[in-house]
Amino acid sequence: MDVPGNILAIDDNPANLQMLVSILNERGHKVRAVTSGHMGLMAARTAPPELILMDINMPDVNGYEVCRILKTDEQLRQIPVIFISALDETLDKVEAFHSGGIDYITKPFDTEEVIVRVENHLNLYRLYLQSQELAKMEERQRIARDLHDAVNQTLFSASVMAETLLITCPDESTRNGLRRIHQLTQGALAEMRTLLIELRPEALVKTALGDLLHHLADMMTARSKADVHVQIDQSISLDPDVKTVFYRVAQEALNNILKHARATRVGIELGDQNGEVVLRVWDNGSGFNPNQSLSDHFGIGIMVERAGLIGASFTIHSAENQGTDVILAYKIED
Repeated sequence: MDVPGNILAIDDNPANLQMLVSILNERGHKVRAVTSGHMGLMAARTAPPELILMDINMPDVNGYEVCRILKTDEQLRQIPVIFISALDETLDKVEAFHSGGIDYITKPFDTEEVIVRVENHLNLYRLYLQSQELAKMEERQRIARDLHDAVNQTLFSASVMAETLLITCPDESTRNGLRRIHQLTQGALAEMRTLLIELRPEALVKTALGDLLHHLADMMTARSKADVHVQIDQSISLDPDVKTVFYRVAQEALNNILKHARATRVGIELGDQNGEVVLRVWDNGSGFNPNQSLSDHFGIGIMVERAGLIGASFTIHSAENQGTDVILAYKIED
């Protein structure tokens, strides 16, 4: 197989375990071996495998019962279980399938049979996971279409109506209400654009970084009373992975401002400085003591990790009651 399998083998006989591990390791598979049903359950829950090979007759809890327990666990129930046993009666095999097993190999087992059955079920399990992921993607696409076609259009219409009435309405009190409605609908539209990007990962790849940052700025304007300043070089183009990090860092920095800063002024800047693409997100809010552990500011830790993924530098300047300045710089390769 091109991709090695992650397999859990459960058997109270060390000799059988060693033989299974040897056969599967030669095929490149990674095998964890345990000698009891209870240990097998613990191992599966700690790090779910792609496939389980299991003996039936074990002293603490037999393989049938282990399989039944696995099938009641939401995270483990779809993992294929192949029983390996010296029991060769039809009733034993029927019981194995009734308990949730997907296949049955009789001891003493044939090496080729073990390999073929294991790799067939690994492939089937991976196809199942792919189909589940595809179904999730299709559902996200459907939700995104519904939001775009219904909610998004309704918000846009309400915004246009409020803007039109502002022009014709003579009463100042009513005009103030219309301004507020217009502001709220604009904010909701910005939130909707961001949500649609989250639902459609390909939109994050296709949309220019400058446009993505403008969406975040619009959302910030709608969700806070801060004056948001935007200065973005629209000509900047980055590889999808790098662009995603820039977007996520800006998103996290703005979320931190919303949650903690109580800022009245916020800035989002993107430009080319001496061969580096530099993102700067700043505010004039409450700030914090930079000598505190980063673990006290989870958003910062996440941004540092993201910057490291693309080899970018990440710096943050802050002081109590003096705002915060977040800077992400990425060297453009020649």
